[in-house]
Amino acid sequence: MRLFNLLLTSTAGTEAETTASRTITETTAKAAEAFSKITEGASETGEAVKGFLESPPPAFTVTAVVVAAVLLATAAVLAVCLIRANKRAKTASKPSAAPAGAVRGVAIGKLHEQGAREYQQDCFAVSDTSLMHDRGMLGVVADGMGGLSDGDKVSQAIVEAVLDGFMELQSPKTHEQALLALTIRAMKAVDRLLGPGGYRRCGSTLIMGYLRGNGFSFVSVGDSRICLYRDGELLQLNREHIYRNELALNAVNGEQTLQSVYTDKKGSGLTSFVGMGKLKHIDMPASPINVRPGDKLMLMSDGIYNAVSTAELKGALGHSAAEAAEILRGIISNKNYPDQDNYTGVIFECLAEETSEHVPAPAPAHVQEAKEAADDVPSTSAPEN
Repeated sequence: MRLFNLLLTSTAGTEAETTASRTITETTAKAAEAFSKITEGASETGEAVKGFLESPPPAFTVTAVVVAAVLLATAAVLAVCLIRANKRAKTASKPSAAPAGAVRGVAIGKLHEQGAREYQQDCFAVSDTSLMHDRGMLGVVADGMGGLSDGDKVSQAIVEAVLDGFMELQSPKTHEQALLALTIRAMKAVDRLLGPGGYRRCGSTLIMGYLRGNGFSFVSVGDSRICLYRDGELLQLNREHIYRNELALNAVNGEQTLQSVYTDKKGSGLTSFVGMGKLKHIDMPASPINVRPGDKLMLMSDGIYNAVSTAELKGALGHSAAEAAEILRGIISNKNYPDQDNYTGVIFECLAEETSEHVPAPAPAHVQEAKEAADDVPSTSAPEN
């Protein structure tokens, strides 16, 4: 019985092995057939792809061109962006430079003489050029009124108050704020000097010029003048506060004749000055005047513009600031007016490069020639101030 069982087991194992072998053989045959079909399909697909590439449809050709153009344009835009980014990176790594036309420095010309008067009642001051980048440059001229007593003391009080105030200004926000603050300070200094009830006992004109960066502004009270010289032309920036201007307004309003405006002997009298108490007029621009290298700005008392012509002023200002001051001094001196008023002038010459305080050198040859030419001007009485 055991032997029979063993025979059965052996027979069953043989049959199982045979069935498994048959299954493996059939599976292998099917796999071979499938692989053959895949190979044939791949061959056909390869031939199709080859034919497509050799002779693509027209629609595909147009699409390819468009896609290629888009890709090229995208690449060009990316290249431009990279170039600009590289330039910005290089620019950022370099120290910033002042823009072209920026005023980086200033040269100063100074003119201050007593003339034929018994006392020098003009006074002036200029701030230190080393302060230009932090505070700007300030020039102030005060012309004490010769017809009143102590005009020299009033002009000195004005200049001292203005210069001290400029040094104490805490980062002025605008030209206008700085100049108005200094004007108030000058007014208070004169009020203290004159005391209660002392108004109009004496007085002085006041002009201030303030240069910071490429902006120039000013304050004017009285009949001193502020001028801009540019490219051979001279422009007066302010208007004198004199009685003649009020007469002109009366003529416009039909209250008097136009001829009487220019024949009234009181026409040159001041209508606004420091020392009169409350000011009647004050001049300043609505916004700073844009200046550039080569420009010259001149502050002057009436002793200068009443003694020289516009042509002479323009001729002198065609030179450097220091030379212009020397030329004007020579012209006025050689005219030898018997009643020549005290005269004072300050010249700012705008420069493209930084400079230290300019120390006047001996007059060059062309300056000396200008002085000699002035000798030929006949001596006459100076016009009425």
